[in-house]
Amino acid sequence: MQFTRSDLKIYSSLNRKSKREQYGLFIAEGIKACKELIDSEIPIKALLSTEENNHIFKNSILISGKDAQRISNQKNHSGVIAIGELPKKNNPKVDPKKDVIVLENINDPGNLGTILRTLDWFGFSQVVCSKNSVDSFNPKTIMASMGSVFRLQPIYTDISTFVKQTDSEIYGAFMEGKSIYDIKFNQPSTIIFGNESNGISSDLQSIVNTKIAIPGKGTAESLNLSNSCSIVVSELFRQRLTN
Repeated sequence: MQFTRSDLKIYSSLNRKSKREQYGLFIAEGIKACKELIDSEIPIKALLSTEENNHIFKNSILISGKDAQRISNQKNHSGVIAIGELPKKNNPKVDPKKDVIVLENINDPGNLGTILRTLDWFGFSQVVCSKNSVDSFNPKTIMASMGSVFRLQPIYTDISTFVKQTDSEIYGAFMEGKSIYDIKFNQPSTIIFGNESNGISSDLQSIVNTKIAIPGKGTAESLNLSNSCSIVVSELFRQRLTN
């Protein structure tokens, strides 16, 4: 299989969401992410590698370091790049018997990727994102998720409508609220995490049944969103194990 100038033009444009949607393709970079993609059910259009990395994957297409850098989202390319096919949007449904993590207006692809990796680790399989949240197939999201996004793909929808229709207890993560260690999460639970800077919107705040918070003792002003989510989900997991 030949690597053409046309391929280079398309692949190097996939750092932009509009181009990913136009071509139905995305980039996974690095050995770990590429292996996770290969092991997933997502079709792969091409595996690309530079000469020094050409032995890692069978049937990989040899490209120059210069071309790898043009395609890469990183300051220094990894030498191994996979081009995957975007999964088709088929209106997936949420299982009402399982816990759901809701993410509102998440801007940072690194935060989303880290959250997906955490949820994957603890075995939570349902994530719902607002339509204005960062794309889960952003190259930086894929890298931060370490491939978890290939197993755990968020549902993008109108989360206000979604949350209003859920029958489960709705918890919202706030700076002030009931300590997560002093409440018993209902089963199933819906837990909302808001924007990195502004938190949960007033529209969703009015729907929340219980405000939850992470107790602290130090002087830091706040926790990073992905750290906060990790702590809350860890406690949710602990409670599920003991129930």
